[in-house]
Amino acid sequence: MFDNIRDRYTTWLVKRQLTSYGKNFRGRNPGYIFLGKGSEVHIGDNVLIEREVRISTGENARIFIGDDTYLGDGTNVLAVKEVNIGQGCAISWHVLFMDTSSHPFAVRGQELRTLIEPIRVEDHVWIGCRAVILKGVTVGEGSVIANNAVVTHDVPPRTLVGGNPARVIKEDVIWE
Repeated sequence: MFDNIRDRYTTWLVKRQLTSYGKNFRGRNPGYIFLGKGSEVHIGDNVLIEREVRISTGENARIFIGDDTYLGDGTNVLAVKEVNIGQGCAISWHVLFMDTSSHPFAVRGQELRTLIEPIRVEDHVWIGCRAVILKGVTVGEGSVIANNAVVTHDVPPRTLVGGNPARVIKEDVIWE
């Protein structure tokens, strides 16, 4: 009974910081949402955001989390521009999404600049624990990202990738 009351209370605290949320949303991460001015966070139906999931945005950034998606304990979603996570996704614990290089960067002879590109995770994607999804990546529908993978390039649909940097391990994967 106490767990149910705590769930309802933490969800109420989280909802107050969101731009929109769907029915049956549960948020167990109050105190872990840090929003820049003008930013938006949209959450779909039947979404569960577990404990210590950190959501951080820059000014005017957007985060979208689709219906029937789960974000595990300690996951970190950092959006300076946009992070879009599709429907029916299973995001394990301590996964990092980061759409920016965070600091100005260049190779000698180039102009210093901070690289910022949106992240898109399509529907029905499974991301293993401690995986890192970096700026500009699109993860194709039905894909699986192995534990500890560092994803620096697009992942084709229905593909298993792993390693650092992540590379294709298997194609035509199916998961439930």
